[in-house]
Amino acid sequence: MNSGQIMFILGAFAMLSMLALNVNRTMIGSLVLGLEMESTLNALSIGQSMLDEVMQKNFDEKTLDEVAYAYSDITASGNLGPESGESITGFDSAYTSGGTFHDFQSKLTFNDVDDYKGYTRKVWDSRLGYFEVTDSVKYVSETSPNTISSTATFYKMVVVVVRHPNLPKATDTSSTSLPIILRDISIYRQYF
Repeated sequence: MNSGQIMFILGAFAMLSMLALNVNRTMIGSLVLGLEMESTLNALSIGQSMLDEVMQKNFDEKTLDEVAYAYSDITASGNLGPESGESITGFDSAYTSGGTFHDFQSKLTFNDVDDYKGYTRKVWDSRLGYFEVTDSVKYVSETSPNTISSTATFYKMVVVVVRHPNLPKATDTSSTSLPIILRDISIYRQYF
C-alpha cells in the first residue's frame, strides 16, 4: 500500500467517525426533546389539575356561610393562608399504603381559595418521577387584575408553579429548568 492509499483510508475513517458522532448527537437530541415534551405535557396537566382543585373551593373562609358586601367582610390581605387546623406540614403527596389509596390532604383539609397560599405538593409520575407544585394566592386590583393589591378585594389571583428537572432549560448551557406557571383569578360575586 502506498502513502496515497493510506491517506485515502484515513480520510474515510475520519468521515465515518464524524458521521457516527453526528448520528449519535441527533439521537440524543431527539431523546432530550422527547423527554422535555413529555415533561411539559405532564406538568401542564398536573398544574391545571391543581388549579381546578383550588378554583372549586369557596372564595373565602368568611363567605362559607355568609354573604360579604364589603371588603371588611372578607379575610384581610395579611391573613391569607390556611386557618388554624387547616395546615399541612411539608410536601403533600398522594400515596398507597396497605392497598389503600390516600389522596392529597389538601382536598379534605382546605375549604377556601386562600388556604392554598404557600401550599406545596409532590406528584409522582411512574415514568418521570416527582413533579413539585407550589401555590400562591394574592389579592389583585379589580380594575387591573395584573396588579397585586395590598388590601382585600373581591379578586384573588391563584398562581400554580410546576417544576421538574426534565422541563426545557432557559439556554443550551443552563442546568436550571424553566417552571410551568399557570394563573387564574377567583372572583367573589357578592350579589348572587
